[in-house]
Amino acid sequence: MSESIITHSRPFRIAIAGAGASGLACAEALSRRGAHITLFSSGPAGQGALAASGGMLAAGFESAFEATEIAAFSGIAFRALSLWDDYAARIERETAQSIGYERAGSITPAYTPDDVNRLKAAAARAQAAGIEVKALTGEAVRSSEPALAPPLEALEFPSDGQVDNRALGQALRAIALTRGGVLHQDTPVIAVDSDADGSWVETRRGRERFDAVIVATGARLPQGLSQTLPRPTPVKGQMIAFDLPRAEAPRRIVRGLSIYLAAKPGGRLIAGATSEPGVDTPGTDDEAIARLADAACRVLPALKDRPVVERWSGVRPRVGTGLPVLGATQMRHVFIATGGYRNGVLLAPAIGEALAGAVLEGALPDWSATLRPLAPGGDNG
Repeated sequence: MSESIITHSRPFRIAIAGAGASGLACAEALSRRGAHITLFSSGPAGQGALAASGGMLAAGFESAFEATEIAAFSGIAFRALSLWDDYAARIERETAQSIGYERAGSITPAYTPDDVNRLKAAAARAQAAGIEVKALTGEAVRSSEPALAPPLEALEFPSDGQVDNRALGQALRAIALTRGGVLHQDTPVIAVDSDADGSWVETRRGRERFDAVIVATGARLPQGLSQTLPRPTPVKGQMIAFDLPRAEAPRRIVRGLSIYLAAKPGGRLIAGATSEPGVDTPGTDDEAIARLADAACRVLPALKDRPVVERWSGVRPRVGTGLPVLGATQMRHVFIATGGYRNGVLLAPAIGEALAGAVLEGALPDWSATLRPLAPGGDNG
């Protein structure tokens, strides 16, 4: 258990290194509890992996198909999902902005016998973990999602949903500033340090002291902390967007076995994503973009006559078995929130809740017991 800083009579001064999904969620949770927040971002706040993501809230699909440790992952994933109704309502109420939050479910179509076998295995895994999943016939899919290429079968995860990730980043940034927070953009944290009285961050501005520091810098840890924790692996993802009227798009998000599709506000349909472990170079390449477009058109034939109107990439941090790493580090008054990987947006409200507890009360919530940081080389899953 880390030491609480709740005994201070003045507002706690907390620095957050990183202004992506995790950093902004921590800022929201802590400022709501009265802390004074200073955010340091290596670029514009809310950009990076958050702006590059798909905005998926796919706890069901990710647990059934992707999680290495389904019990541990589904625990935090569904905890986070349960917070999203109130979280989205609070953000939209406070900013008077829509963040495109919806929970229409996700659908995973199968187009080959091998796909069908993968769906059966995932359904069995989900059911064993108590996750709601529905098996759909090809006819049922054709009736409910006529825009999709007709599949043999499909799975539906009714509780899954999505958010407009770019609008979310803008809204959380606005909340941080409205609540009196300070934002230093284009100011990466170079190093962190601590002593008995608090913690320090070092940037090009110099060294600044705070009561506590939360490191939410994704795949790149600042000096000092990088020697005490497992190093996140960068995983590059490339994505594309098409212009497609909402009426012609699938009603649910499509979590295919080789592509995902999601209709966003304003007639924008996104498709992604590549997965390139160990790669953190910016930009896109024509071959990867062509593969994404081809896969998207096979699942959604209406895209064949529509050009790709946007292409981009982002880097997601993966640690160990793919679970996030949250809580106190071996450095006093220094905390970590990294490893959101494919689910940084989904997990954001839970990460904020967990770090607020760790910083202000000295302990992570019980549901996050498996997510504490370990020493280098440890199995942080």
